[in-house]
Amino acid sequence: MSTAKPYFAYRSFWKEPDAKRRFAAAGIKQFCVFAGNTVNSLGEPYCQYDTIWKWWDTYDFTPFDEQMQDTLDICPDAEILCIIDLNSPLWLARQLTFDSYPQVSVAVANNRWRQATEKYLNALLEHIQKKYSKHIACFIMMCGVTDEWMDYCHGQASADKLRLFQAWAKERGLPIPEDIPGIAARFAAPRLDGALRDPVLNRDAVHYWRFSSDLIADAICHFAGLVDAHRLPGQEIGVFYGYILELTGNRLVQCGHLAYEKVEASPLIDFVISPGNYSDRTMGGGSGFMTPNGTVHVHGKNCMYEIDHRTHTANMQLTEHVALPWMNAWKNADEDIAGLRREFCRALFHGASLWWFDMWGHFYDDPAVMQTIADLLPLWRQYADRTRQPRAEVALVVDPVSTALVNDQHYPLVGKLYNGLHTALNRLGAPFVVHSFSDLPKINVSAFKLVILSGCIEVTPEKRTVLDRCLPADGSAQLWIGPSALTDGVTWGQQPLNAPHCPDVEAITPELLRQHAEAAGVHIFVSDYTPVWAADDLLMIHVAEGGKRAIALPRQVKTIREIFSNTVITVNADHFNYTFKTPETALFALN
Repeated sequence: MSTAKPYFAYRSFWKEPDAKRRFAAAGIKQFCVFAGNTVNSLGEPYCQYDTIWKWWDTYDFTPFDEQMQDTLDICPDAEILCIIDLNSPLWLARQLTFDSYPQVSVAVANNRWRQATEKYLNALLEHIQKKYSKHIACFIMMCGVTDEWMDYCHGQASADKLRLFQAWAKERGLPIPEDIPGIAARFAAPRLDGALRDPVLNRDAVHYWRFSSDLIADAICHFAGLVDAHRLPGQEIGVFYGYILELTGNRLVQCGHLAYEKVEASPLIDFVISPGNYSDRTMGGGSGFMTPNGTVHVHGKNCMYEIDHRTHTANMQLTEHVALPWMNAWKNADEDIAGLRREFCRALFHGASLWWFDMWGHFYDDPAVMQTIADLLPLWRQYADRTRQPRAEVALVVDPVSTALVNDQHYPLVGKLYNGLHTALNRLGAPFVVHSFSDLPKINVSAFKLVILSGCIEVTPEKRTVLDRCLPADGSAQLWIGPSALTDGVTWGQQPLNAPHCPDVEAITPELLRQHAEAAGVHIFVSDYTPVWAADDLLMIHVAEGGKRAIALPRQVKTIREIFSNTVITVNADHFNYTFKTPETALFALN
């Protein structure tokens, strides 16, 4: 893992020179520059600068130079996070008769698309490194829906994909398919009332969905290799990918985000990016990474946390006719401040980088909000460390391999198995980390008092060996969530779990999780069902409603300082009281 300080940056789709000046005046020197060529999901240009990629082998780098110069005029010593859009310009989509934006798996399987995109990427990188290399901190490759490598083609077949699917199966010693499963076959789910595929009855479909994620992961690593050939020492490579905790209906499996471990294991990738959980952003919620941060750490990599949470001043009117009224914003500056501090702490406690995403402008217009961000910068300089993780006694373990069995058109399973569970865990009142099943042999599982296993539907003999070794009967307490151990990969039927099991994902609540955590001896910091992050030296508690709270600590401390208000509390005990405002995120330094 790199020892460099995690990023603390500014990003916007639009030019926003006034906001950039405010961030630069606050001492922030890291800015995103976006080499965009495409339009967003609303049909509006992603970038306010002109496009670069004009035609086959024809590029005009003037718009990129303008964007760079505009940023350097505001902050001459800026460190640039260079975002490169690999999606097809409209002319290329028309030429090839498919569009990489919704059909990224079709695109990356097509040699003509790859060759044209490789030429564009190489030409752009040569230009950037020749003129701006001293300013470039990292490169970020983007493609697919919302430029986040999401595939919305619902498994669409093509001759190129069939060829690659057959090669994929052959490499793994699997039966070589004659064809890509048709629509009925690839969406068939005969088990659990239409919720699950059977690894035998739906063999080709299960293999195809696993291949689909591998295809996108391989493409990410391929393009990272091209960037790597140009990058200089210290320049990093990042990518949006691995949203297993976020994606739900028609996306959990179909989007192709399940091969995140392959991407994170690649020596070419330094960090993965995601916004905060979209379904848990209100006051009292916890938002959170869309990818398992514990797995990122296992691979020695970093997360970049995109803080795009809508403040009360955020602009959601893109044009006279196009707006995003469904995007709920915080109600006032008090909520903005509590929310942004909460998201800052989420990144801080997990060793993650962050950027403040001023999407379509005006997110940080309120002076009190801007001052809050400015005040967070010195704390970042003091405490931010890529090796940080919360001191957690609870681990959530998810299984991307088994997830290919999930019919992501089936509710409520697809909405609750990971996303809903993550939201409930945010309110545990104690820290937790998220790992993947294959992490178990690589981590000290005994450090956790409670291990929650969700989505572990297929437990093969090899997985059973891992469970027996890493989760012995006399070890950490276990709680299995949702359909669990229903197949060994050959036969279908409930395998013994020898641990508490909550098969109904709709029954998962913070109260139920708290009950199991307390029974396992997990330290609960506060009686409220609210987000808590803790380390040896820091403690964060976020509340929606103010009032006096009794806070229990796992050890005795002499004094506590609430960092944001600089309030010092003499304790000399393992507990203290604190009166919260409505709403508030408090960050305590423990001495």
